[in-house]
Amino acid sequence: MDDPLLWVDTDAQPVRRILVVDDDPDINRLLRARLTARGYEVSTAASGEEALELLPETPADIVFLDISLPGISGLQTLEEVRRRGMDTAVIMTTAFGSEQIAVEALRQGANDYLRKPFESDEFRRVLERTVQRLELERQNRVLRQHLEAHHRRLKSELARAAEVQARLLPQTAPALTGFQLAAECIPARDVGGDFYDWQQPQPHLLSFWLCDVMGKGLDAALLMATVRAVMRAVVRHSPPAEAMRYVTHALIDDLVQSGRFVTLFLAQLDTSSGRLASIDAGHGLAFVRRADGTVETLDDRRGLPLGVLPDEQYDQRETMLAPGDALIVYSDGLVDARVDLDLTPHVLASQLHGATSALAMLDRLVTLLAPVQTPPDDMTLLVVYRKTVQG
Repeated sequence: MDDPLLWVDTDAQPVRRILVVDDDPDINRLLRARLTARGYEVSTAASGEEALELLPETPADIVFLDISLPGISGLQTLEEVRRRGMDTAVIMTTAFGSEQIAVEALRQGANDYLRKPFESDEFRRVLERTVQRLELERQNRVLRQHLEAHHRRLKSELARAAEVQARLLPQTAPALTGFQLAAECIPARDVGGDFYDWQQPQPHLLSFWLCDVMGKGLDAALLMATVRAVMRAVVRHSPPAEAMRYVTHALIDDLVQSGRFVTLFLAQLDTSSGRLASIDAGHGLAFVRRADGTVETLDDRRGLPLGVLPDEQYDQRETMLAPGDALIVYSDGLVDARVDLDLTPHVLASQLHGATSALAMLDRLVTLLAPVQTPPDDMTLLVVYRKTVQG
């Protein structure tokens, strides 16, 4: 039983010890007798000063405190008990006609009051009510402590998970003849369902992909790890059309059982020719910004997301990247974060004017998120740029 939330009932300290404070020895004897008969450990004091000396050495769960005491008064004693932060309930005892003082004591932190002479029924009700309240307060305190500990443990685990997930992303971009590659993933929470990855099976070939698992947070991150492992295992040398058949077959059972789907942009770039072959599985967020500033979208052959239909067929699309062209792939977290800007491919392309490297383009797009305090969804960007002859 590792869950601390299961320990609340046994951790709360029971009410056992009671201190009676009254300068009338008969009252002290009477209350001691009644309380001892009910199974409580009882000690007595004849003044507020004596009570305050006893409490540190013999902590009491409940104090029966007379309002009228020699020396410091009952209200002054109550004030000191509360100032010290003692985990003690205080029942003020008062003679008839002093109810107004008792009400003032309640305002100053007393838990209840009891009138003298003590009637059996009223004594029982006040005692039981105070015991129940004190035990409930202690149980709530223990529960809060366990919840806080659970929260700290969860935050620590999420921080470690975020660190692991960040390390699963490529740490450096491969050296590509004539091309530059840059990417970034910003989860909306500690961990997320977006990711990008790439492999370079041959010096002139680069396979890369950007995936967006439905949802966000820990559950999306768990499925993201599965998708990542499958992608890395099956893509390798395969062109996108062939790789998608392997990916679909490997993932469909997990996706159906989890009730989730994954959007995916998968591409293979031949750097020797600039030929780009790609497949869009329900992603729809990729375009080529040509060197002259025009935009070519790549979603005309878009298929369904992975996990929607087990036998979905995906069409491969081919285009050429000329010097100065850039491929931009992104997740819907970017669009959702800045709905005020209506970030269509043409609007995004306009942000890249004058940028002459993949990293500069990436920085331009990430800067769009600067005003956003809490992203509504994970955001991932990937830029492939073909350098100009001068670049």
